[in-house]
Amino acid sequence: MKRGSIAAAVLFCIVISATASALDWQQFQKDAMNTGVADEKILGRSVKWSAFTHSSGWAGIDVVLIVAGDNVYVLDAFGYIWSFNAITGAENGNKQYSEDAGEWMFQLSTPAYGEGKIFFGMSRGTKKGHVFAVNANDVTSQIWEKTINESEQINTPITYDNGKIYFGTWNGTAGDTYSGTYYCRNAANGNAIWNHTAGANNGYYWAGACIIGDYIVFGDDLGKITSLNKNTGALIDQANIRAINTSARSIRSSVTCNATYHNATCGRVYFTDGTVSGASLTGRLWAYDFNTTTGDLSYAWECPLNTVTKSTPVVHNGRVYVGDGSFHRLGRLYCIYESNGTIEWYFEVPKVGSASPGIMASPVISVGSDYLYIYFTTNCDNGRLYCVKVNRTDSSDRCWWYYEPSESPSSGEYILQGVAVYNNTAGDARVFFGNDAGKLYALDKGMCGDVDSDSIITGLDVTKVFNAMYGGSIYSQWAADVDCDKIITGLDVTKVFNAMYGGALNCCCDG
Repeated sequence: MKRGSIAAAVLFCIVISATASALDWQQFQKDAMNTGVADEKILGRSVKWSAFTHSSGWAGIDVVLIVAGDNVYVLDAFGYIWSFNAITGAENGNKQYSEDAGEWMFQLSTPAYGEGKIFFGMSRGTKKGHVFAVNANDVTSQIWEKTINESEQINTPITYDNGKIYFGTWNGTAGDTYSGTYYCRNAANGNAIWNHTAGANNGYYWAGACIIGDYIVFGDDLGKITSLNKNTGALIDQANIRAINTSARSIRSSVTCNATYHNATCGRVYFTDGTVSGASLTGRLWAYDFNTTTGDLSYAWECPLNTVTKSTPVVHNGRVYVGDGSFHRLGRLYCIYESNGTIEWYFEVPKVGSASPGIMASPVISVGSDYLYIYFTTNCDNGRLYCVKVNRTDSSDRCWWYYEPSESPSSGEYILQGVAVYNNTAGDARVFFGNDAGKLYALDKGMCGDVDSDSIITGLDVTKVFNAMYGGSIYSQWAADVDCDKIITGLDVTKVFNAMYGGALNCCCDG
């Protein structure tokens, strides 16, 4: 979606199977701890397949896709839940569960998979404030539906853990928050287990939960980080980041957990805050120590960022990775020391045309034998999927590539959410994302020079690279930029032509 804060028919049905595969991505940032890490090399450089869902022009797919059992699922702005084969893109089925209620339609709650079900909640439409469970093998088959609060939007990711689902609600305007509640529901039947009310002028917007041992941890719009018993909802501890820094604002990221940062009983939780207030742009990454035995929180450090952030951090090997950025300032991907909150390095997103690309998304890390592959998206005209490749032992050894869809109108190019990654037992890896044009994209490793993704370099590739110099659409900017100078020119055309006869190519970060 363009703004960072935003106050049916079944086509056909195929019986499918949602069983475990080599790497699933079953909920926001992979799991109930929001780890955001795939412990294998995943390359997403060329479009393998794409599919259209629905779009209003300014809202289409604004949640992260999830993957379970070789199928990819997404909730679109018009309240349709979709299922596709992750490898081929063949549609398994779709159904609308919330219709237009005469207001701008969007959906912000990322679904979750568990127990053979897909769980999702509604931000807008006739079923605003309702939560659903459908059969993962047939998304047209509803298992249960529960009315939560029709005055409030479900805007947080759904978190599934051990027979329960967790989510938060929000009510307000672009400038004010009125109310909100966090809920725990039985995954089998949707029945209530507990709820925790945020209090006056407070609520939960994108503030997804982390499950850490017997506890659930989440933030809110008044800057409080809360720890509850995940089974009973009993309040264990609560801390206010505004008591540490009076400039702190709303927590609109999910919480990430490192359960054993110090030792087996003392971990860490990480989250961000930030807001745009007139000309003032603020954003910070926060770390709190977390006692996994008692559920207590204690402040560790904060790290000021360049601008506003709603990005959920990712932790790997002593570093925290997070994004920032708005329409007012270029976004950055940061690598920050987990021990003390100092910045080791950052990658600033290049300006594209008149756009100032911001990173609203949460990074995803793919761990190769020698390199990390860090994926994120940008929310702007000319929105892109980026990958920064970083040497695991020498962080100065970095390179990057991107994929930029070409949509019409350009408002459809905004990419609010991040990516999901997947690999099956045969090694068929994919990187998934969606955008405001309602397009779902599945990228694979591609081949340098093969811009039409047919696994061979032909005269058609030469023609497409030539046309790309003048704005023509291609499946892979990475495959077309064969001299790795971050621009497609006549030299690339010549090199792709020569490659048909054995000429060498040098796409960025190849390998």
